Amino acid sequence: MISCYMSNFTTVITNNIKEIIDLPTLTTIRINSFQEFLNHVDQGQNSVESSLWFRGAGKSSYSLSPSLHRHTNVTDSGSLLEYEKKLLTRFKERSVPYLQHRIDDVWELLFLMQHHGMPTRLLDWTENPFISLFFALSSAEKSPNGEYLDDAAVWLLSPPKWNQCVFSNISYRGGAMSPSDTTVNSYQPNTEAQLMHEHPVAILGIHNSPRIVAQRGSFCLFGKSLIPMETIYENGNFEQDTLKKIEIPSSIIGDLLDKLVWMGITDSVVYPDLEGLAKETKRLFGFGV
Repeated sequence: MISCYMSNFTTVITNNIKEIIDLPTLTTIRINSFQEFLNHVDQGQNSVESSLWFRGAGKSSYSLSPSLHRHTNVTDSGSLLEYEKKLLTRFKERSVPYLQHRIDDVWELLFLMQHHGMPTRLLDWTENPFISLFFALSSAEKSPNGEYLDDAAVWLLSPPKWNQCVFSNISYRGGAMSPSDTTVNSYQPNTEAQLMHEHPVAILGIHNSPRIVAQRGSFCLFGKSLIPMETIYENGNFEQDTLKKIEIPSSIIGDLLDKLVWMGITDSVVYPDLEGLAKETKRLFGFGV
C-alpha cells in the first residue's frame, strides 16, 4: 500500500504515473455567482463525520502554509522549530503585563500567540463557509483605481479524511483532534525535531478569545515538514476531494462582498471588538479597509 505521504522524490512523478498509482488530484472549482458558492459548500455537512472546514485567501495562488514557514531568510525545518521555541519563550515572558492571568499551558500559549499574529505552525480554518468567504473577499488586494488585482479563493477540507490518512499507520478512524489527545503529543511545541510528526493534523483550537468563538475557529497544526498542504495532498494516498479549492474571479469579488455585508457578515461580526467596529464603519462610509 502506498504510504499516506511520500518522500520528496515522488513529487517529480508524472501525471500518468499518478493515475496509475491512483493519487488524488486537486479539484479546483471556478464560480461565477454567490449561488454557485452556496451549491458547492452545501455538501457533506450532515454530520460530524462529513463536515467540512473552510479557509479564505485573498489571492488564489497563496499556498496552505503557516506563518512560521514564511520567514524571509530561514527556510529549513530545524531552524524554524528553534525559532518557535524562542518565540514561545519571549511571548510568555513579555505578555504577562497584558494578561489577566499567567499562562503556563503550552497549548493555550500557542493558540494565544496565533490569535495575536505571532508566527506559529498553526493554519487558521473555520467551520463557517461565510466567514471564510468574507476573509477571502475582504483581504483581496485592490489597485489604486479600486479594481481587484487577483482572483480570491476558498479552500474546503474534510478533517476526518485528512486525519485518517495522516494517521493511517495507527488505523485512526476519528475526525478532528483535540490538543488533549495523546495522538498529537508529537506536535507539541518544544518537541525535538526527530520526535515530531511529519505532516499537519486537523485540530480543534482552544477558544481563548472572542474572535476564535465568533469565527468558529479551527486549525491545522503542522509538524516538521515545510511542504504546503495542497502538495502533501496531491502526493499522498488521500481520498479524492479531501481538499478542494473554490476560485472566485476578481471581477465578482466586489459584488459578493456587498452581498455578504447585506446578509450581516460584517467586520464587527467577524472581529467582535473595537477594531472590527472601526473597519465596519469605514467600509460603510466608503473608506478603504
